[in-house]
Amino acid sequence: MDISNYASKFNQWKDTYNWDTCKTNRKEFGQFIAQFLTSESRVVNLNGIYGSGKTEFIRRLYIELARRKHPVVYIDVWESDFSNNPLAVICSELLQQIEYVFKEKGLNGRASDIGKAKNIFNKLKSKLGTCLKYAEPATAFTGDPSLISGVKAISKVVEVTPDLNDSSQLQKYTEEVQKNHISTIQAVKEIKEYITYLSELIEIIYELNIPIVILIDELDRCRPNYAVEVLEVIKHFFETKGCTFLVATNTEVLEHSVKSIYGIDFDAQLYLRRFFDQKITLPQVSILKYLASKNLNFDKYKDKNILLYPFIDDQLLNLSMFANLFESNKIELRGIEQILDRFFMSLNYVVSQQKSSETIINTVVLILGLIEQHLGKIEQVERKNSGKAVFSVAISGSIKNLIQDMFNCVTITKALKCHSTGGRTSTFVSPQTILNIQSNNFSKVESINQQNLESVIGKAISYYENDSSNYWMWEDYQRIIQLAGHIE
Repeated sequence: MDISNYASKFNQWKDTYNWDTCKTNRKEFGQFIAQFLTSESRVVNLNGIYGSGKTEFIRRLYIELARRKHPVVYIDVWESDFSNNPLAVICSELLQQIEYVFKEKGLNGRASDIGKAKNIFNKLKSKLGTCLKYAEPATAFTGDPSLISGVKAISKVVEVTPDLNDSSQLQKYTEEVQKNHISTIQAVKEIKEYITYLSELIEIIYELNIPIVILIDELDRCRPNYAVEVLEVIKHFFETKGCTFLVATNTEVLEHSVKSIYGIDFDAQLYLRRFFDQKITLPQVSILKYLASKNLNFDKYKDKNILLYPFIDDQLLNLSMFANLFESNKIELRGIEQILDRFFMSLNYVVSQQKSSETIINTVVLILGLIEQHLGKIEQVERKNSGKAVFSVAISGSIKNLIQDMFNCVTITKALKCHSTGGRTSTFVSPQTILNIQSNNFSKVESINQQNLESVIGKAISYYENDSSNYWMWEDYQRIIQLAGHIE
């Protein structure tokens, strides 16, 4: 059987979401989790903070599971957040996928088994239809989407329908709710039996592997009520042998959603444990390896009359400095991508506006300013060309001096003495405007990755003093950063 017959998104995703294109080095972890998910039926929480790459990971997991011959379903529940009925959403996706399998002729030609499977499938649809039939009107009156507690449902009806003054009418409606509740409970029981039976028939007829795996994405982006209702639906309707769920969430955010419904003092952690058999935490990635895998091209600007410093001889050294800043400030993959997009958009804009003179741009200053903007640091907005730069972003000790020196190369001060390379000093009769870096002796600055930083600073000073060069000062960076910040 063609893989796309039991994994409908396979052909759409296989070239983009495979382990060969994964830049986070999570291949072995993904293969391990695929084995774990398919060893038995369970409901599992995949925990990862915003921007950690959950969606990319589970889409690659989808391809991995499909190649292992497991029927697999992917549901982005945030796309249906506008709905008031998560049961309908999950039913639709699951039934569509299973029905797609049964449209194919069985590998072993056992027509009787195929007929039996289709009969069970139709019964499953019927029972799910029963639940859906009673869910919507009861929800409207009861405010209880899970429909698990009949007593609670009936009491809610009484509370929200005060205009039903006729006691016989109220009695009739209450009896109807009770009858529907009993039908729903019986339907739920049979749904679980049918799903288990169907998964076994899929294995026999089509030689596919079970359990069926359903991947739920973007739950933590949904409205709190809807997110909790999705978990209720999974727990009460689909937690059964032959069916495994992996629910990707930022678990901390999901806990806040629960508390927003039940109160700040409610034990959200304990509440969520009843929905999940296990929790998997998405592992952190090496930011340096991630950046290296992206093959970022700094050298292309050499031919476009743009000089990038301080790493003039080896632009790849930007990666280690970028990684250091991203990790120190706990910026996740989504944020890193946004900052890098703005970084290269800024450089590309400079290229488009380039005149005949060479433009000299400091990559350290530009990336740190973009990080400040991303984190909402006020210094990025208030800092001026004059005065010493101060920072509230996290900067590790290994690059702290480099950051300060580079900002001192793009800000100015007034002084009576001006230092140059080789320890030379000039004295003025009255204060003169110089770069901040020149206000102190920089002849003994530490080298960075064997690069002679004093030489780099000396070249920057010469460009600053050369009227024919377009040497960027801090307010030039500030302007381009603010422009780039409008794009998210």
